[in-house]
Amino acid sequence: MYALVGVSAELAEQLVAIETGGHDAVHQARTRVRRLRSILSVYRKAFDREEARRMRARLARLGERLGDVRDREVRSRDLEDLLQAESSPELVDAVEALAAEERAAHGRALDELLRHLRGRRHRELMADLQRFAADPPLTKAGRKHPGRVAGKGLAKAVARVHRTGGTSLEERHELRKSARRLRYAAEAVIDDRGRRAVRLAAAAEAVHDRLGAHRDLVLLGRHLRERTAEQELGPAATTGIAMLAAECDRRAEEHLDGLDEALDAIEW
Repeated sequence: MYALVGVSAELAEQLVAIETGGHDAVHQARTRVRRLRSILSVYRKAFDREEARRMRARLARLGERLGDVRDREVRSRDLEDLLQAESSPELVDAVEALAAEERAAHGRALDELLRHLRGRRHRELMADLQRFAADPPLTKAGRKHPGRVAGKGLAKAVARVHRTGGTSLEERHELRKSARRLRYAAEAVIDDRGRRAVRLAAAAEAVHDRLGAHRDLVLLGRHLRERTAEQELGPAATTGIAMLAAECDRRAEEHLDGLDEALDAIEW
């Protein structure tokens, strides 16, 4: 129901891939965790409240572990991508040092994740998730009127997106999460809801992607400024990093172009 079996199977596959060094496996596993949590949230009227709450909480803890690894992986990559052929040697050295710090932190976080994935608590989660997906603890409404539950859930998720406003970084982050939740929930019922769900998922994805790119760049610029303030760098490196941080801010603002129109396209 609601793609639970398929998504949970994909999650299990990606978690195995993490242990074997599979490309992009951490990101893919994190995405599946988010899909499952979104389904349980948006369509919560279909599931026993307490059992679904416990499963969402357990998945959230796994998602946090995956997120720590993924965020550091992305940060180290993004730092390296800032450098250009014309970058001064001092700037190259400074940025590469920051990237090396993130790679080391990523390695430590990955080691910790691997230890967790090989542990008893994780095996219990995956066994319980498999059982949950195969035989969901449905409510009366979930058993008798799944289509009605899906429609109402999506309508509320759309309304939540439009209620989430503000221009601060954290307010936009909340909007991004609402759009992401809506996207994954809509994608989970495409087989039943057809083109309408496809259009809704695409509209939510457009908002999510814009805000995600904006946040990543803002945080990257902030990281550059904070780490520069903590170190004793030469004038050339300090000036160069300040310029890179300003460029991050400029590019971040570009991703907000068309955001209002993208939001207007989200309707059910």
